[in-house]
Amino acid sequence: MNFFKILLICTVFSHIAADIQMLINPVNLPENTLPGTQLSRAYDKDVAGKANVYHFLNKTKDFNIDANSGVITSTKIFNYETDPRRFLLIVDTGGLLRHVLTINIIDVAEPPDCTADLQFSSGTATLEIDEDYPLLQSLYRMTATDEDTSNGDRLVYSIETQLSGPRKGANSFGVDLISGIVSLSGKDLLDFDAGYHVFQLALRATDKTGLFCQGTLIIKIRNINDEKPQFEPFPLNSINVTENKPVGEIVARVKATDRDEDSNISYSFKTQQEKFGLDPFTGIITILQPLNLDNPNNPKIYSLEIEARDNGNNTSTYMFTVFVENIDDPIVCDSSFSTGAGVSVSVPENVPASAFIYKILARDPDPEQKVEQFQIVVAVRNRENLSLESCVGTITINIKNVNDERPVLTYIPDAPINIYENLPVGTKLVKLTATDRDIGDSVHYEFIGTQKEFSINEDSGEVMTAYPLDYEDAATPHSWILYFRVYDNGRVHSTTGTLTVILQDVNDNPPHCPRDIYAIELPENIPVETLVVCLICTDKDGTVPNNNITYNLIKDTFSNETFTLTNNELRVGPTHLDYDNAVFAGMHFKYTLFVKVSDEGRPVLSTMITIIIRVSRINELNPIGTTSAFTFSVFENSPADTLVGRITFTDADWPFNNIKYTIIGGNLGSPHKFYIEPDTGMIKLLESLDRETESQYKIAVRITDFDNDAVPDPLRQRSGTAQVTVNVLNMNDEPPICNPPHLETQINSTIKIPFIQLNCSDKDSPQEELSYSIVGGNTNNQFTLWRQGVDPPSLATTQNFHYDVYQGTQDPMTFQLLIEVTDELGGKKASQLSATTTVIIHVFPWTTLQPTFSTKTTTATITTSVLIKISYYWSPDNWIPAVLTITGVLFMMCLYAVAWCLFKE
Repeated sequence: MNFFKILLICTVFSHIAADIQMLINPVNLPENTLPGTQLSRAYDKDVAGKANVYHFLNKTKDFNIDANSGVITSTKIFNYETDPRRFLLIVDTGGLLRHVLTINIIDVAEPPDCTADLQFSSGTATLEIDEDYPLLQSLYRMTATDEDTSNGDRLVYSIETQLSGPRKGANSFGVDLISGIVSLSGKDLLDFDAGYHVFQLALRATDKTGLFCQGTLIIKIRNINDEKPQFEPFPLNSINVTENKPVGEIVARVKATDRDEDSNISYSFKTQQEKFGLDPFTGIITILQPLNLDNPNNPKIYSLEIEARDNGNNTSTYMFTVFVENIDDPIVCDSSFSTGAGVSVSVPENVPASAFIYKILARDPDPEQKVEQFQIVVAVRNRENLSLESCVGTITINIKNVNDERPVLTYIPDAPINIYENLPVGTKLVKLTATDRDIGDSVHYEFIGTQKEFSINEDSGEVMTAYPLDYEDAATPHSWILYFRVYDNGRVHSTTGTLTVILQDVNDNPPHCPRDIYAIELPENIPVETLVVCLICTDKDGTVPNNNITYNLIKDTFSNETFTLTNNELRVGPTHLDYDNAVFAGMHFKYTLFVKVSDEGRPVLSTMITIIIRVSRINELNPIGTTSAFTFSVFENSPADTLVGRITFTDADWPFNNIKYTIIGGNLGSPHKFYIEPDTGMIKLLESLDRETESQYKIAVRITDFDNDAVPDPLRQRSGTAQVTVNVLNMNDEPPICNPPHLETQINSTIKIPFIQLNCSDKDSPQEELSYSIVGGNTNNQFTLWRQGVDPPSLATTQNFHYDVYQGTQDPMTFQLLIEVTDELGGKKASQLSATTTVIIHVFPWTTLQPTFSTKTTTATITTSVLIKISYYWSPDNWIPAVLTITGVLFMMCLYAVAWCLFKE
């Protein structure tokens, strides 16, 4: 008895627990899923069709359950990194037991965010460093954030491109993979003088899934004076001079160059020289003392070491050899004539007029030689003696200075001067030099005519910029011929010259686009190769390649094959747009593309265009089922609201599986026996069936999608059909019936063959499943049932009544037989049904005349035996309902305590 009680209690609770069913449990919900997405559905057959029965026992603002249908939806967009990752919702329908629904928030990979430094993400982050900046020292740190890092995601930093200019490229910088610190890598050293003026680095932060963000860092290099002057050597590192080279004559000119921009070089001897002088600015070497080899103190070879120094005190030295060449000297005259003040010359009195006595030789002083006297050399020769012998003496003549010399230009550029636009006002272009041989006279400089763009220093001859120069300004020429004048004091004498200046274009204008952001909406079924947008950008720079524009599409992994940029045209392809994608739903159904518009100048300048493409959904797919024909079976005695079966169709249009089921035809019975839940496809009974009336039903169901267009359009809804066959399974609910229920007949006592056949049938059982037995009135077993095949049996006698003599007489006898007919032969006895029929038999003695047989129902009084069939059932004691009630109360209290502990927060 105790075991039976426990079994009964378990059966009751298992029945209660099965009342609430969940379509999906647990639910795995990806983060960023749109609000209103259907997550699961609760179903309780005990409250099916009732209103306002489904609700959550614990309060929540994040989820909603429809009180009528039990559909569970989300009310917000979840963030895996900040929101709880698991929710336990207790679904209640008013019954004894609730159901717990588990919802797990699933992580979805999200791209990193580089907007912490807005200038970096927009491409305008700029810094300046010296060209001797130390290696591996931090100069910038890229800052990127990723919400997925809390789940173990790690960012990797890299340099995608490294552009430098204006004249060549280099690979000078590196970035730490983990920290994002940018520093000099040492692969290519910075050298401003080699053309490394500006670097443009494209830095990228990438997570483990390949998603990334990136920005641009512009690094400007500051020039420092770090280059040594370099001498241009003489052939064989030597020069030759003759011994008679006059004092002040130019011997040679040394030249050193410095790669540093705007660097001036000065020259000096490493050791003091007596014979040679060196101009510190021009490098011109002149003779200070005679090199006459007749003087034994004068050597034939001089070793000169010259030092060149730039503005930054960087020096270099150059040593070369001066070889003095010997030449034949003239005849030496008598010392009394050639020394001192000379001698007097006497001539005879008869010397003819105009006779040649002497010739005075004079020359102009050498530049920079301050001479206030001329020495006149007088030579006297013997007319008769034609030899070259002569006597030489000197006469000193005092000279008074007169301003009779023009200024002489000593330096003017031979080639045109090329300058870049945007030079600062006051930038020195060239320094003109001129000299005036007049003693005490100085030179001055001026332009001939008015020059707005340039100015010249009146005293130093430095030509400088005086006005901002813009190559793209239509009012600014691209070349000038500057006429200038060099004049002395009082403007007595002057010299003119020309200077050609050519303006060079600098890539100082980034490409300009009419719009920097585009917002475009496209239907998802737009054909491949459709033009999305045509970008038209211009560059104000005046020359190529500075104004050559290129377009580069920056795509993420998701849109890599979806869009193609050819020249300046953005088109769809090579793959189609696909709105119906869960990942795309997390991106709010939009693509964000970046087009980098760059010129080809040095440094490369660029402009970033943002293109936001929002995709609108199109109902383009029909609902699809696992099969187009479904077959279900249901017992005929099933109660109303019994689940017959479920049709499963899917729709790949977003939102997925948003479909409705409708019965559109078939033999539904009258009144209709079936209905279908429009949102689940569950077919249920409206009322019980009768297999004996209808054993099979054919139902046509239409499956229609909806809300799959950007603007719902009932005319564009797509649908499919399914054929449903419902087979009604037999239940033994019809007892056998005999027609007529009572029979009466007369037989002769000597009959030995079957004399009457029963006429019984069963609506839900064939004849072979009916069994017959005589259960009453068969005294001494005088009758038997004789059956051949599956037809109902016939009655027959088992003995000859001729020998049955009652009290010595042969009187007629009447028998009243009660025959039981039972169906489900061989089946379960508990489900068998039975009926009885009464057969009255009048037996006449054998001597009696042959009786007339009749099977009609008589009006005689018939005593019918009633078959009593006892059904045994269990009747519980009075204490059992009390135990069940107390147990249920305790169970509910435990369940409430557990729920309170789980959801008290």
